[in-house]
Amino acid sequence: MRIGGFLVLAAWLGVDVLGYAVQNAKVQLPRSLGLSMHAFAPNAMNSAESFPVIYFATGFGCAVPPTAYSKLLSAIASQGYIIAGLFHEFPHVPSYLRDGHHLHDILEWGKSNLAAALTDAKLSAVPDATGRVAVMGQSAGNHVAGEALTDGCSVAKAFIMIDPVDGFDPYRIIKGEDLISPGEKVKFAIPALLIDNGLDPKTVNKWFPPCAPARLSNDHFYDAWTAPIWNINATAYGHVDCTDHPNDSMCPSNKTLDMDLYRDMIAEAVTLFLGALFDDKPGQLALLESWSHWKIDTVLKHDLKGKSYSQVKPGCVNAASAPISIV
Repeated sequence: MRIGGFLVLAAWLGVDVLGYAVQNAKVQLPRSLGLSMHAFAPNAMNSAESFPVIYFATGFGCAVPPTAYSKLLSAIASQGYIIAGLFHEFPHVPSYLRDGHHLHDILEWGKSNLAAALTDAKLSAVPDATGRVAVMGQSAGNHVAGEALTDGCSVAKAFIMIDPVDGFDPYRIIKGEDLISPGEKVKFAIPALLIDNGLDPKTVNKWFPPCAPARLSNDHFYDAWTAPIWNINATAYGHVDCTDHPNDSMCPSNKTLDMDLYRDMIAEAVTLFLGALFDDKPGQLALLESWSHWKIDTVLKHDLKGKSYSQVKPGCVNAASAPISIV
């Protein structure tokens, strides 16, 4: 199903058109888990089914509130997904190792506790908190999610990366917090979708570094991946254009473009990818490789690691527990 701008608007307004109406609310987490949660979920008051869960680590190492991505997250949730957005409520100094540990703990906590927490937040959708679970990040949120899977896969079975960025800072002043060392692979294997854009490595002016320096982002992750991976590059768009109100003061953005069209593309790519894995529809993976399918200009690539579509299954293997090559 194509997700058009009207459906995005409908989801944003809570109108059930070609999908679920969407609810969103803050979800109470134990303080010991170190992060806060704001969830977007289908309004499934009369539904007995359970829904896949996407744990979403927001930009700048979980410094951005999930509500800054409301249009995108609502579009995904309207197609039958629960997005558990994870963030810091107050200003903090990024610590990707610490927050990765916290995210891993939240994945473990969610096995038995997410359903009750969503109910307490007055969200009606029932999560499939162990069977169909993905992690997703935007910008340095991917560093946090990757650190979580380095600790252990827990319930994660797919990874969506939006403009992934590694390292602690773009100037490389502080070292030692990289997820991926040059020339090495990630320490886990999980099917992935990587969405980036043409303005990621560009600068606003000579005084600012890129929001996604080439040596720390995008291909840095793609080349280090150990499981099947698909990459969609939206050539005309920028690092923060997936948010509700892109700001070009630090990250380049072309404000003459249709940002809803870009968010539509991301939402559809996410639901195609996860639908292929979680709903056993491997044929959908071919659409991720078809430039004619998308309404915006894209550059596409993929690496199935020698597998066929039907052999790509949801799942994760951590290098500490089993050989990566089996996924």
